[in-house]
Parts: sequence; structure tokens; C-alpha cells
Amino acid sequence: MTIYKDCADHLRASYRHQTGGHLLSGHAHELVAAFFGYGSAAALRADLVYPVSQLEQADILIPDLALMDARRLQLTADLPDSGALASDLCDLLRSLGHFSGEDWNSRDLPDQINDYVQRDPMMIEEDLNGQISLTNAYFDELYLDEVVPEPNEDALMVTINGSLNGTSDQDRVFSGDKIIFSTLMTFNRVAGRVAFSSPELETSGYVDQSYYDDE
Repeated sequence: MTIYKDCADHLRASYRHQTGGHLLSGHAHELVAAFFGYGSAAALRADLVYPVSQLEQADILIPDLALMDARRLQLTADLPDSGALASDLCDLLRSLGHFSGEDWNSRDLPDQINDYVQRDPMMIEEDLNGQISLTNAYFDELYLDEVVPEPNEDALMVTINGSLNGTSDQDRVFSGDKIIFSTLMTFNRVAGRVAFSSPELETSGYVDQSYYDDE
């Protein structure tokens, strides 16, 4: 069986169990296509570059909740909200061994990316070691001021602007305790329109010189 048929059959069985009703096969397939980021089941099946059969290779899955919302509104069936449907499908994919990464079942992608970075801030901080060495500070607070996702055909590109803040070592001459940085995160597309590899990062930064303005 194919992944999208597994998912569609599961949605139909769940709907029948929960409501006693009948979810048409075509409607279930369209919902699954929306979950994977496609406007139709035909478009999902036609994607030979990033087929959903490659989902096992992905590290991050970001269900397209907005597209699922739009599809649900076109159906007469009394379906759960898109977040609940997506969560159910993610659990199914894991249970069948199709996917073992993390799913971002969220409508706020910038906030989700912020959480992801804060779990491992060293993914950004390690590229700022050169700037850190120019200061007299110990750094332990990474702030993301702006997170801008920009998807394209082959990747999800995310631009992050923020600051790395620290505490000055009083035994050394003050030379800055804040670094302004910009990071480009590239999540390469793996399967469907919503499954990606772990991001590649490019970070640049500079020591905030604004403290000179106070002198």
C-alpha cells in the first residue's frame, strides 16, 4: 500500500468509528493531499521529484493546516479540526514506520522555529565564536527578534535576525556584551511539500558598538 492510501484509509476508518458515518474515498484522499501540501490528490501523485514515498528520509514534517482548512470547508462531512486530523495522521505515519522525525503541527511557523532554535542555541552560537572572542562577556541568552519563512520549490528558507546577549567579565576591559546576528536556515525539501531534512545554517554577526554612543 502507498503512504497516501494508508492515510486515506485511516481517515475513513476513524471517521466511521467516531461518527458511524461514511467519508468518501475521494474526500479522504483530498484531505491527505492537503496534509502533504498539495491542492489535489492528482498533484500529489504527479510529484516525481519529491514523492511522499521518501517520507522516511525526512527529519521534520510540517502539515499544511491552512490547505487542510480549505479542503475541509469544501466537504459536507462533519470532520474534526485540521490540527486534530494532522496529529492523527502524524501518529499513524510513525506507527507504520513511514516517519520517525518531529512534526510541527502548528499554525505559527515562526514561533515553532523559535522553539526549535532555543532547544539547541549552539546551532547559531557556534558560528559567532569569532565575534564572541572580541568581547569580555559570557553569553547565554539568544533572542530571535524576527523570523521570516520563505518557501520555494526545493526548500523552506528561513531568515532569522536576533541578538546574543551576555554578562561582562568585570576583571576585563569592557568590549561589548551583545552580538547582533543574522542566520539563514535552509530546510531542504525531502518528501511532498511539507517534509524536510534538518536545516543547514549560515550565520553572520557583529559586536554591538552602541555602547560607544553612551560615552
